[in-house]
Amino acid sequence: MAVVTDPYLARSAEIVERCARIDREIAALEAEKADLLGERVQLLLDDVSPGAPAFDAAERSMFAEVSAGLRISRAAASRVLGVGWAMRDRFPQTRSALAAGDISLRHATVIVIAATPIGIHDRDTLAAYEERVVPFAQQEVATRTEAFAKSVAAAVASETVVERHRRAREDRAVTVQDREDGMSLFQLLIPSVLAHAAFDRATALAKQTRMISAATACNGFEGPFAPQEGCELTDDDLRRLTGFETMAEGAGERLPDERTLDQVRADIVTDLLLAAATDRLIENGLDAVRGTVQVTIAATTLAGADDRLAELDGHGPIHPDIARALAGGAERWERLFLDPSGMIVCTDSYAPTERMKKQLRARDQRCRFPGCRLPARRCQIDHTLDHAKGGPTRLDNLSCLCEGHHVLKHPDNASRWRWSAVQKPGGVLEWTSPTGRVYVDTPMPRVQFV
Repeated sequence: MAVVTDPYLARSAEIVERCARIDREIAALEAEKADLLGERVQLLLDDVSPGAPAFDAAERSMFAEVSAGLRISRAAASRVLGVGWAMRDRFPQTRSALAAGDISLRHATVIVIAATPIGIHDRDTLAAYEERVVPFAQQEVATRTEAFAKSVAAAVASETVVERHRRAREDRAVTVQDREDGMSLFQLLIPSVLAHAAFDRATALAKQTRMISAATACNGFEGPFAPQEGCELTDDDLRRLTGFETMAEGAGERLPDERTLDQVRADIVTDLLLAAATDRLIENGLDAVRGTVQVTIAATTLAGADDRLAELDGHGPIHPDIARALAGGAERWERLFLDPSGMIVCTDSYAPTERMKKQLRARDQRCRFPGCRLPARRCQIDHTLDHAKGGPTRLDNLSCLCEGHHVLKHPDNASRWRWSAVQKPGGVLEWTSPTGRVYVDTPMPRVQFV
């Protein structure tokens, strides 16, 4: 790490380093606490056998005791007791990593919960699961770990997960919860691939509505907005309005109709539900999916030769029947060639236009700044070494970045605020902050279902 002489940046680095040490100390204490809670569960199991007449009363008393003593809800008490016992009894690698401060309690919790389909008595499979997930968790944020862990669990216990997905789909439902000030929370419980496709379509329609509203107000088109003298859409306006913006930034920005992107999206979904024709209703909505949804499925599964799980990129496994139905309605397919570790080495496509972009999005899956989960399809494609400085337009010099993280390395930034990035073999990005700290982001490996 380079020596930082700027007092502002030097103190910033000291604060981050001290906070990181504190986090490791906290993780060690959380491991001790989880171990004690696991011991409390074992005390119950040693004293009263599950299924015995007194077990339910003893378990309720344990939940109440921990809930009152730690000032947490009964549900939270049940969760921390379960995770503590599981780590103590079934997840030794996770327990050791937490005690060493290599992962946080949040990481440990998602590792344990994501392994639910495997079954607590299948120790060999749990060990194989931990061997893949724990090293990943040591390098990544908990949210990325959760998605990866679900895919690994599905890979090592595929038959169980296929059946769980089949049963879970039967629980799809619509619910309404009344809130304050005349508002209600309207919820859909549907398969993940449909939920993300519906969200993407609502987003695309909302951005189109905002663009039309802005153009109407600025250019005097017929509509509810009066022309504004001297108003003209710039290239930046068009770039922003047609989709090259992050969701968070777009949600806070107001256009001529004074609605945020979130508000327009909510209005569109409401209008579609209340006003759409219902004479073409289909059972599951798959035939209507036309949004950009990236699904990975083995060729043998696509052909119906087996029932390996497929993967909704960045979110985890999906049922093979859903993936096959989506593939049947796709306008084109892309083949992904994986190495034994699950990393993409190349792609091909029937539609060769923008082929490099397709391969980058297949490799990166999301924004390549450490911890960011914005899907690659919503990101900009960046030259790691600026093109203006001779950076080639090659796959090993390109990556997907959301707008918020893209601007961090923009040359217009003063050196005190500007980040830099170097791309290593395999698409690994090494980011260097203004304080000289280095952060590594590795492309998320794909899990190959067997």
